[in-house]
Amino acid sequence: MGFSDDIRRFTTKTTEAHNKITRVATLELFSGVIKATPVDTGRARGNWQTAPGSPVAGETERLDKSGGEAIAEVQAKTPEGAGQVTYLSNNLPYIMTLEEGSSSQAPEGMVKRNMDRVQKMVEAAARKNRV
Repeated sequence: MGFSDDIRRFTTKTTEAHNKITRVATLELFSGVIKATPVDTGRARGNWQTAPGSPVAGETERLDKSGGEAIAEVQAKTPEGAGQVTYLSNNLPYIMTLEEGSSSQAPEGMVKRNMDRVQKMVEAAARKNRV
């Protein structure tokens, strides 16, 4: 075992940790946003759409009170590794009003509060996976 083997193992270990942290953080963030979205008919939750590479344009007619379908889409469409941008989009005309706290079900909104929560999680994961 030489220096180049040590570098190769280090590179493999850091790449695996980076990929894992990126995917887990994306899944956690997107799922948290979906779950935090206020529910009436399920339209707001159902309109969260996941896409790697570029955001989705337009709305969907999906009614998803539980958020299960939208979360399944997050899991299916989030890449396994780091290096790609994955978007969570909701193009309903009132989604920003909900984010700004118009619903008593989500007075703190959905996105910002989950960004703060996941940021702390990522920092902890990075400390845990130090290589």
